[in-house]
Amino acid sequence: MKKVIFVLSMFVAFSGSKVIAQKNVSFGPIVGVNFSKLTGNQIYNNWKTGSTAGIFINYSGESRFGVNGQVLYSRMGGESPNGASKGHLDYLQIPIMGTYYLNDRGNKFRPKVMLGPYIGFLLKAVNENDVSINPEGSTRPFKGVDGGAAMGAGFNYAIGRMVWLNADVRYNLGLTQVMNTVSDVHNRSWGINVGLSFPLGQYSPSTGTLR
Repeated sequence: MKKVIFVLSMFVAFSGSKVIAQKNVSFGPIVGVNFSKLTGNQIYNNWKTGSTAGIFINYSGESRFGVNGQVLYSRMGGESPNGASKGHLDYLQIPIMGTYYLNDRGNKFRPKVMLGPYIGFLLKAVNENDVSINPEGSTRPFKGVDGGAAMGAGFNYAIGRMVWLNADVRYNLGLTQVMNTVSDVHNRSWGINVGLSFPLGQYSPSTGTLR
C-alpha cells in the first residue's frame, strides 16, 4: 500500500508540474472493457472479460507528439478452458504512454498511436466465488507488482469547445512474472477504452484548440 501511495503522489506531482509549466493539458475519466489471461498458468490460461475505470491526464505539444498518463483500476486474470473457474486479479495500473497523432493540431478528428510502459499493483486476487486465491503466508502465490508494455491505437474527436472524446484499442504485454510459486506466468490483455478530456491549464493562442 505504501508503494501505491508513493506512485500516486508522484503521478499527482508530475501532473501538477505539467499544468504549471506547459500548455495544452487535459484530463478526464476513462472506462473500458478488457480481455485477459495468464499465460503459463495451468488453470487461468483462457481469455476472460473484465473492466477498467480511472482517470487520465494528457499533454499534447505543438508537434504531433504528446504524453498520456493514467491511473486505472483494472480487473484482469483469466479463466479455465471450460469457463468453470475464474481468477480475478484486480490491479491499480499506471501506464505512461507516448502518443503520436497522425495529423496536425486544429483537426477535429485526430487518429493516434500509443506506446509506453505500465506498472500494476495487485489489490486483490479472488476466484469466481469472490474467495481469495492469494492467501497470506510466507510466500503468497501471486506477486504484488506487475510491469510491462502498453501499446495501442485510437483517436481523439472534438465534441465541444475544448472537450474531446478519446477512444483506443490497447494491448498490454506483461513482462514480469505474476506468480511466486510458478515460473513463466505473465499477464496478457487487450481492451477497448473510452474517455472524455476537459481543459486544464493554458492553451496555445496560435490555434485556440486543445490539441
